[in-house]
Amino acid sequence: MTRAIAPILALSIAVAGAPCHAEAQGTAPPYNFLRYNEDYRYLQDPARRTDAWDPVKWIPLGEPHNYLSLGGEVRERFEHYSAPNFGVPGPSADGYLLHRILFHADLHVGDLFRGFLQLGNHFAFGKDIATPPYEDRLDVQQAFLDIHLPTTADSVAASERPFLRIGRQEMAFGSQRLVSVRDAPNVRRSFDGARLSGKAGDTKLDIFATRTVLLKAGNFDDHPNHAQGFWGVYSTFPKSVVPASGADLYYLGFENSLGRYSIGTGAERRHSVGGRIFGGHGAWDWDWEALAQFGSFGRQDLFAWGFSTDTGYAFKLAGWGARAGLKATVGSGDRDPGDGKLGTFNGLFPKLAYFNQAGLLGASNVMDLQPSLTLKPTSTLRLTLSWDFIWRQSTNDAVYTAAAAPIAGTAGRPGRYTGSQLAFDVVWQIDRHIAINAGIVHVDVAPVLGNTGGHNTNFTYVSAAYTF
Repeated sequence: MTRAIAPILALSIAVAGAPCHAEAQGTAPPYNFLRYNEDYRYLQDPARRTDAWDPVKWIPLGEPHNYLSLGGEVRERFEHYSAPNFGVPGPSADGYLLHRILFHADLHVGDLFRGFLQLGNHFAFGKDIATPPYEDRLDVQQAFLDIHLPTTADSVAASERPFLRIGRQEMAFGSQRLVSVRDAPNVRRSFDGARLSGKAGDTKLDIFATRTVLLKAGNFDDHPNHAQGFWGVYSTFPKSVVPASGADLYYLGFENSLGRYSIGTGAERRHSVGGRIFGGHGAWDWDWEALAQFGSFGRQDLFAWGFSTDTGYAFKLAGWGARAGLKATVGSGDRDPGDGKLGTFNGLFPKLAYFNQAGLLGASNVMDLQPSLTLKPTSTLRLTLSWDFIWRQSTNDAVYTAAAAPIAGTAGRPGRYTGSQLAFDVVWQIDRHIAINAGIVHVDVAPVLGNTGGHNTNFTYVSAAYTF
């Protein structure tokens, strides 16, 4: 463990000592989680070029609207589990270093065409079993073409025009409970397909038809996963019937010829219809979401449901900014394995760190209550303490991992309570380019996991990233 953590600590010290660009923090926008959403046309004004990387962020190519933008990220992350997967089948500890380099080129040709290419290099040094999504040596993370559609409104900027996107692309919607980039553990999630995106008044609309990308650990060997299809419509409204709130409404379709649940395996075809209300007023903020799922699994009908809430209150504590939060999540389980109906909720493509960075449990057959306290000593430093209490929604169904895999031997066992997870996280955004994250999670398992050989687990991580 000591040898494995040394490189990440050395990188953290070196990165922390790198020169900061205070002027960039004041004038340049922060880097976007989805890098293709960044727009550097403002750099046509020489007075706004304040960052050392500005010369490669806007490279003019003759015509005024033709330009190239380059960027990337270097991230090193150390992780250690005292008992990976709760120690089932074995309790041996695992510590390893996750290495990731992302590099992209963003080409704009006039106001109508745009090409985006991003390559990724991912390794998992020292990991007992280094497979995707932990390792993918060199491959295409994203590669798509945007065709901006003409509009009759002359006042609409080129960046705001509706567009058709074709190719490999990352997608994230809403609070990322159902569709997430999956920044942890290492290889970000992307999809192959087409997406039509635009606005109708103040309403944003996305229509897409894709397949997931099947990751392989080698070089340029990722390809569309023909066992899975994902399509849908996602709309966002700036106002809703709830005061001071926006709203999302969506339909998401999913098919998987290799679906796996506690009752067995089979072809799954699932439709999700739901909505989300989000907003804030005064010191309060809220994010509430509910959905229903229906379809088929093998020869069985499928009906499941889920909801999640995240409510917070901001205040001052000893001069620091603070937020007290409470999350509640329920994902239905299968109540009767013999009734010819599957009732297990499917979280589709969520963050693998669904409840915390340990990423051991997911949203299927779960009831979760998570109080938290976040402190901000400075504008760049955030400390969060949270405590999860987790139950099964149905004892006739299994406990499911964050990857929605049932844990063998848990279905039908007595005991609704699954365990608790105490987490402490530190996020330090040193400047526009440099971020350091660290944390620890302690997981106490209940008898339903302990009786199958599961162990209490400690998870630690520390991460340093440089973005340009």
